[in-house]
Amino acid sequence: MSSSPVLSNLMHYYKLLGPGILFAATAIGVSHLVQSTRAGALYGLAMMPILLIACTAKYPSLLIGLMYPARTGKTLLQGYREQGWWALGTYLLISLYSMWFVLAAIAITTAGMVQAITGWGAAIEMVTATVLAAAILILLSGHYRGLEHVSKVLIGLLALLLPIATIMVLPQTDFSMAAWTIKSWDLATVAFIIALTGWMPIPIDASVMTSTWAASRNESKAEQTTAADARLDFNIGYGLTIIFAICFLILGAGVIHSSGAPPPSAAGPFAAMVIELFTSQLGNWSFYLIAAVALITMFTTLLTVMDGQSRVVLYALRTVQPDFSFGPGRYFITLLTYALGGLAIVAFFMQDFATFINFATSLGFLIAPLVVVLNHRAMLAAGMAQNSRPLYWGSLTGGAMLWAASGVYFYLILFA
Repeated sequence: MSSSPVLSNLMHYYKLLGPGILFAATAIGVSHLVQSTRAGALYGLAMMPILLIACTAKYPSLLIGLMYPARTGKTLLQGYREQGWWALGTYLLISLYSMWFVLAAIAITTAGMVQAITGWGAAIEMVTATVLAAAILILLSGHYRGLEHVSKVLIGLLALLLPIATIMVLPQTDFSMAAWTIKSWDLATVAFIIALTGWMPIPIDASVMTSTWAASRNESKAEQTTAADARLDFNIGYGLTIIFAICFLILGAGVIHSSGAPPPSAAGPFAAMVIELFTSQLGNWSFYLIAAVALITMFTTLLTVMDGQSRVVLYALRTVQPDFSFGPGRYFITLLTYALGGLAIVAFFMQDFATFINFATSLGFLIAPLVVVLNHRAMLAAGMAQNSRPLYWGSLTGGAMLWAASGVYFYLILFA
């Protein structure tokens, strides 16, 4: 009988978690498996402070993605529309440009994971097309609630497994002062920092995606999530993304950086290296378990991004045309168009895996300044600043930091 309250509390938190966990499932993909691991492999622990600063700076703007629907019952897209057609139109114009590159980066990383695990020797374009088709079929066969439950289970499994592997690699990780120092601030290092922070823990425009999940959850439950529950949901998901990023960075620093071997530049070999990171610490017995978790983690990211970006498009159409309704047919057309665009990017624009990932993740700086401003204005218009002064000042401070970082990014593009 004494265990009943504990079980009851666990079930309460399980039901409470929703868009915040989908947010975490989306974030813990390329930015973590690829960029965090490469950061540790190339620079040891020196990138960890930068990683933490990026996560801190983005927190307020990303939090608004869940707090705004909880306070207003609207998506951020509706908040942009209320600021003027220019706000919604500018956001959609930039977002539609970057979303296919984002999908391509996630899809090719997932395809590389499939190749590493199965040994499938087909061209990377063919494997990418296969995983995209599988993702579409899964999304069409399920609903929002199904995606939410799958994400909770997989994130929970990763939360148990990843810290164990990280603890086991600590003895061979260099924690000296030299390991925390960036030895050369050349153009390549600055470019990598831009790529790392552009998607760490996730691009700012994910706040819009999160707000559409909140709307879908409210519609599926026929009730609106409270602001307190929305904040707790988001904080749990956000905390997990930071912990996982640190773990992957330490794994890269302890196993790859300490060995002196550069990380592979192709998708398949890089995925194989990530799996080897785990098995080298947990033992060969864990290969199939680790491979399954790594693949499912990337595939969950693929599912959430495809679903989330498709919802952004559909909710944008509803924002423009209030009586617009979207059923399975329109959802399928949106998914298919999105997948074909991502596949085209992989087929015609990707020459080198590492270079492409850096480019795709750097696109986070293209849209971040705009979304920071639009989210802050939406917060002010909804009166949220009166209820949360820390959120107001955090949004201003974090936004200023992101604007400064974006300024450096554009300076490098134009002059360096």
